[in-house]
Amino acid sequence: MVITEKKERKQWLAQVGTRVWNCRADLGMSREHLAERLGITSQYVSDIEQGKKCMSMAIFVELSQVLGVSLEYLAHGTLPEDPAVDRLTRHLRQTTPLNRELATHMLQLALEAAEAMGPEQ
Repeated sequence: MVITEKKERKQWLAQVGTRVWNCRADLGMSREHLAERLGITSQYVSDIEQGKKCMSMAIFVELSQVLGVSLEYLAHGTLPEDPAVDRLTRHLRQTTPLNRELATHMLQLALEAAEAMGPEQ
């Protein structure tokens, strides 16, 4: 039925908007900064977050890249197998290439040290 489909679409847009807001907040990113990164207005970001607007596929893909989450997560809320890895990935994507390389190196050293300590208790 058309009414049900419209209602379901509206609900889905609201859920996507909530996920966008949560990801942006997790990154400590302002609505204005996100809008600037996407080349859209902060009002458009606000409308997306409130479920008022359906974005283009190009904006949807770029949004997932800027927020450092998968398209699957934005569309359906499906989380990766390990949320800690997803959070780390998001933060690494938001930093400069040099800082990303330094952080990767430090993490590798920390993991090697942890492995050298022996198996988990």
